Amino acid sequence: MPPAWAERARQPPQECEEKPVTVLVTGFGPFLALFPQNTSWLIASTLPALLTPTATSPTPIHIHVHHSPVRVAYNAVTSLIPSLLPPNNPMNPRPDVILHIGLAAGRNFYTLEKGSHRRGYGAIPDVDEKKFDDEKADKRWPEAEFPPKLETGFHTDHVLDRWRAGLAPSSKTPTPSRSDKVNGETSGELETAAIKEDENQRQTDALNTPDVRNSSDAGNYMCGFIYYNSLAHYYSLDPGHLPVAFLHVPDLSGSKEKVDVGRDVTIALIRALVESRRTKGVGGRGSDSVANKNDEGIRAGTDVNFAA
Repeated sequence: MPPAWAERARQPPQECEEKPVTVLVTGFGPFLALFPQNTSWLIASTLPALLTPTATSPTPIHIHVHHSPVRVAYNAVTSLIPSLLPPNNPMNPRPDVILHIGLAAGRNFYTLEKGSHRRGYGAIPDVDEKKFDDEKADKRWPEAEFPPKLETGFHTDHVLDRWRAGLAPSSKTPTPSRSDKVNGETSGELETAAIKEDENQRQTDALNTPDVRNSSDAGNYMCGFIYYNSLAHYYSLDPGHLPVAFLHVPDLSGSKEKVDVGRDVTIALIRALVESRRTKGVGGRGSDSVANKNDEGIRAGTDVNFAA
């Protein structure tokens, strides 16, 4: 009989941990004279390298931020995307999710863009005074091979729900009822005061919670352009798997505190994307329903930064 010390101690079963997910993030450089600092890069450049699991977000997330802001130029984007994304990017592990961030200076809210258009980028010159007209678009993405609009493979409504839940303040513990008088107040008076306090707190929380929404069109400038470039890159590899998302952020460049909030909003979106990927998966959506080339539905709408 072996000595007692030689027996192995009973070990608890090994917990099944979620496989880490890698998210590749980009932000843009400046392009408007009024906004010499682009909030998208201010946020991207301050993101943490690791998001540890939580109860509502059990997947470890590695965040890899592209080392420099993307130049707001059509040629820069078309040169960058093929080398930035798999399979040409030597990054290991390969990114599982691509998140582009761009500035929407005319807004005071954040939007997750559902998709982007193939044509319509010939109206607004870039920082190099160049345009990307429809002829160039047709050459880069032939009509027979690429749909007029590509949409993210993420389930955006589900992502939005998760995103908002991640930004919601913690539930306030309700004030217990009292059966006796305290400082001359009856239990009913105390309960009424507690209800009013809770309602005031909810209103305050609503005012302080960032406004996040879904949007159907990333616009006809660099945001929509880089989005379609990345979506088309994945579409050419596998039309059923488009793990690309785009976040539009308001101008926050005048306040470090606001940039910090923007970073928290972005982190919440990254967690929401990864959790939606885990539970809902990532598909692919290309809109082929528009046949008339003159139909506005096949062209990007006016970029919010240049809207009248």
